[in-house]
Amino acid sequence: MKFPQVKGKTLEEVDFSTDSEDHSITLVFRDKTALRFDIEPGFTMFADYANWKTGDVQVIRRWPGVRSRLFRE
Repeated sequence: MKFPQVKGKTLEEVDFSTDSEDHSITLVFRDKTALRFDIEPGFTMFADYANWKTGDVQVIRRWPGVRSRLFRE
């Protein structure tokens, strides 16, 4: 899935929420627009930051998985 409406926009911040009523990732852009991804409960999210300049992925940082509250112990 692609989102051409945000191509070329400057990213201001990324918000990740896993509250009891809100599971989402929101990309907030400098022009005060946002692309929001609502997520159904019952997930584990993994994130990494990588360099693709050579055409091959080079992971710079990897974060531990985050489980939604539904599955947290």
